Amino acid sequence: MNWVLPSKGCSHIEQTIKSMCGQTTQKIDKETTNIMDYYTELKFKNEILSVAYGLGYNGTSSGSSCQGECPKHGSDSGKCLVIWPGIQGWHCYHCDAKGDVINLVEHYKSCDHATARNYLADRVKMPHLGQSKMSAEELKQLKEDQAEKDLVFNMLTRAVEWFHAQLDNFPDIQDHLTGHYKFSKDIIKELQIGFAPPDLNHPDNTSDLANHLLRIPEFKGKLLLTGLFNFNDPSGPYYNYFKGRIIFPFWKDGKVVDLIGRATTITPQDKYECYTDKEGNIKWKNS
Repeated sequence: MNWVLPSKGCSHIEQTIKSMCGQTTQKIDKETTNIMDYYTELKFKNEILSVAYGLGYNGTSSGSSCQGECPKHGSDSGKCLVIWPGIQGWHCYHCDAKGDVINLVEHYKSCDHATARNYLADRVKMPHLGQSKMSAEELKQLKEDQAEKDLVFNMLTRAVEWFHAQLDNFPDIQDHLTGHYKFSKDIIKELQIGFAPPDLNHPDNTSDLANHLLRIPEFKGKLLLTGLFNFNDPSGPYYNYFKGRIIFPFWKDGKVVDLIGRATTITPQDKYECYTDKEGNIKWKNS
């Protein structure tokens, strides 16, 4: 099961990802589609918690998650590796390893992607992913496109973690989530619902989120792919796209693949948060 929160139409981040992959998408043939379908079926048949227990996980239920030890190290609590069955994802809060069910197998078995994939296939009696009939050039392009999409999803996931942490600074927004939206604290934590702090559109107010993400080496020079920032130069500086908005992530296989922002009473009413209606009147984006 994937947790998906409703959105009015397609978000600008989804559009960014589609644009990024557009040229290749037009060239995708039946073989490529079969590969994608294979991964979808493989993950569907391998429920993450049952796979984890089969690998030796000792977690116990805690609300909508399970908490247990990480195979790579000890911890004082013995509960550092958390698995969320609802989003089919996991995260070790000690070594920061995380991902989907394939990543979990890689983590436990210290193996590469293909070995983990074949392990899961054997587990559910699926054939191994066969030798492709695509040309070497097509396979290379497919691999590069998939790697870029994975990078974007990893950046979005890290960004959502940062947005979620910002809730600690805005108790009124937390109250709004539990009062207006009727979300429990467990759901807010599981889905990593967060908040984009408001700021002023001043040239000196660069993005704290961008500065946070740029500390991760593989993200340097790639932030423009996320759709999370405004900028004049692709190399920066970066300015926040979301300001004063509640952030709802869309999860799939343990990673954030898209997100939307909902306005609040402290969403800035500036030119970046308004639009012109059919009559030419300025309207605030309060929905």
